[in-house]
Amino acid sequence: MEKKIIASFKAPISKSMGPHVRQVIPSTVGDLDPFVFLDHFGPFKKSPDFKGVPPHPHAGIATITYLLEGSNRHLDSYGHEALIQSGDLAWMQAGKGIIHAEGLDEVGTENEQVHGLQFWISLPAKDKFIEPDFFHYSKDQFPVLVENDIEYKIVVGELKGEKSPVSSLSPAMIFDIQIPANKEFELPIETDYSSGIYVIEGEIEIDGKVLQPTSMTKMSFEGEKIQIKTKNPARIIVLGGLPLNEPIVGYASFVMNSMEQIQQVVNDYQMGKMGEISL
Repeated sequence: MEKKIIASFKAPISKSMGPHVRQVIPSTVGDLDPFVFLDHFGPFKKSPDFKGVPPHPHAGIATITYLLEGSNRHLDSYGHEALIQSGDLAWMQAGKGIIHAEGLDEVGTENEQVHGLQFWISLPAKDKFIEPDFFHYSKDQFPVLVENDIEYKIVVGELKGEKSPVSSLSPAMIFDIQIPANKEFELPIETDYSSGIYVIEGEIEIDGKVLQPTSMTKMSFEGEKIQIKTKNPARIIVLGGLPLNEPIVGYASFVMNSMEQIQQVVNDYQMGKMGEISL
């Protein structure tokens, strides 16, 4: 049985981050449990004096930065540091609270094009207050399948017998799929998973609807496959997972299960319990 479209909208440009950032989730289709946030940044030119994103806290989520082009330096208050390159993924498990900065003090002499996605996935209630951690996965660690000239990169989760090295605290999927023109194929999806498709480039047709670049589409739970067609080359991100079905309470960059938990992590941040970054 084919999955059907529940909702589909183009992602708006961010009012706070500027014209190079589109707010995808929740601005278009709401949450896609367990995903509570998705921003699409770029492509934009980053100059050598680019200031980056200054230190800020997170708690109750994993932040996932997936770079399509360029580079991005990660720093956090638990001592992790990494230079994320094109095709890499940075997975920061915020847990009880961590402070990080992105793109600060990078060494470069030329302009660089940067393009990528940042996801937030809500941690299960039992893991909201775990110790923070950070994992950097380079592009050559991800399995890539090519079938009928369609390229499937398994960024998170499992597809067609291939499994990503990324460890998530709840079952989830992120697939980066590049599709040539004039293709029609079925994408299998776990029957108990939420699922959605974000179009990065080109156009695709699903359930009789043409989906354009920067459109986010939520699919039905019913069904075990998505039928996809193209007339021109396209690149899409497929995401979703096993819903947590837990309360979601968000405040700034914290995502918890209750206002009491929000107050706790706010207090922890204000009291310096999340550490600090030495710049």
